[in-house]
Amino acid sequence: MIDQQLQAKIIAVAKQEPKTIEQQFLKLMEEAGEAAQAYLAANHASGNDYKNLDLVDTKEELTDILLVTVAMLVKLDCQPEELETLLKKKVKKWLEHQVH
Repeated sequence: MIDQQLQAKIIAVAKQEPKTIEQQFLKLMEEAGEAAQAYLAANHASGNDYKNLDLVDTKEELTDILLVTVAMLVKLDCQPEELETLLKKKVKKWLEHQVH
């Protein structure tokens, strides 16, 4: 999904992140809440229309979740090869548990 140059840039920026892993977990929860708010507003859920958010906003918030998660993995010294292995393992498990 992303090229090597962008991957390297994301990792470099993540390595500069000053937040502790505990603070990053809290930031992840904050971003998840913002993504949920954006999705609710985009779908005109009761009490959320005033926020004027759409699916583009939802995608941006989900991207924030992805970036915070990558930063946390970097802080936990997860190397790209290890992440690839973990992703393959989790996708396999995910597929095995889906109802088709």
